[in-house]
Amino acid sequence: MSDLRRSRIESAIFREVATYMHTLDDPILKEVTITHVEISPDLHFARIYYTLIGNEELRDDATKRLSKALGRIQRDIARRLKDMRKIPIISFQFDISLQEGNKVIDILNSIEKELKEKGE
Repeated sequence: MSDLRRSRIESAIFREVATYMHTLDDPILKEVTITHVEISPDLHFARIYYTLIGNEELRDDATKRLSKALGRIQRDIARRLKDMRKIPIISFQFDISLQEGNKVIDILNSIEKELKEKGE
């Protein structure tokens, strides 16, 4: 399968899941922000990465609620993507890249502050 086709499918799933999350009745799941989607080369599985911007303390609760609603989300996304012959099985994975990026920025800021204090 071509990378272009896989990229298009990832984009379609990303758009639909991101839009769908904001239509849910659950206030915690409405806070979920989809960061990106990765599809297996055989198109059987899609890993959907998410984060809770500004609400990382709700991570465990959101993870439990996502796993509880996974069947319904899978079914509703399949209905929205009826153009596709086969819908991949989705799973959700918390995206730690934003947190790791913030740690790096904090470290760089502290180094910059130390250098300014030393006059360098």
